[in-house]
Amino acid sequence: MNFGYDDIVRINNALDALIVILCEVRAFAPMYNFDSTIEEEIRKHLKTVQDALNLTMEKIGLEKPQERKKIGVKIIDFTGILFITVSSSTRRKLLDLGVDPRFVVLTGGPLDAMDVKSLNPSISDEALETVRRKVEGVWRDIERKVSEAKRILVLAEKDNKGDLMVTEKADEIQKRTGLKTFVKTFSSLQDLSGEFFEEFLGDVNV
Repeated sequence: MNFGYDDIVRINNALDALIVILCEVRAFAPMYNFDSTIEEEIRKHLKTVQDALNLTMEKIGLEKPQERKKIGVKIIDFTGILFITVSSSTRRKLLDLGVDPRFVVLTGGPLDAMDVKSLNPSISDEALETVRRKVEGVWRDIERKVSEAKRILVLAEKDNKGDLMVTEKADEIQKRTGLKTFVKTFSSLQDLSGEFFEEFLGDVNV
């Protein structure tokens, strides 16, 4: 998930507010005995920081799990499902939804070194060899974790080439693990809700 222009503007606004807070706080060092007026000013600036960052933090999956519970996220049973994802943000979202971290494989990129080269044609041979070793390690991780799984679900963001390259390996994943492997794409992290998985997992009789 890439930052956009609006995210940078929000981060800059948050930094400006934090700098104001820092300047006000320093004036009361070292005892920091604030009067009610200063406390209210700090509260106002902290609210500015919160408002500025909320959308960006939600976008990259950093909002707090308890905040999700407040809006009624439905808890469902993910037992026996091994999730494969490219993005650490997606992994965090899964953990927040209650998925056991032992059942999440983070690839960090495609499952074939040549796919990495197609994304980055200028990669050096030395770097490509490092990627190849990393990819082999991810495959070993998948094969090790399937022992307690019943099926595999590959999650991919629709507009991410690296994610989609991993989905193209679904047949190979199924062949190498012996487990039925499904693919599910999503448009943004906000799509990954309990309802999203409940509907899909019901469709595949999980």
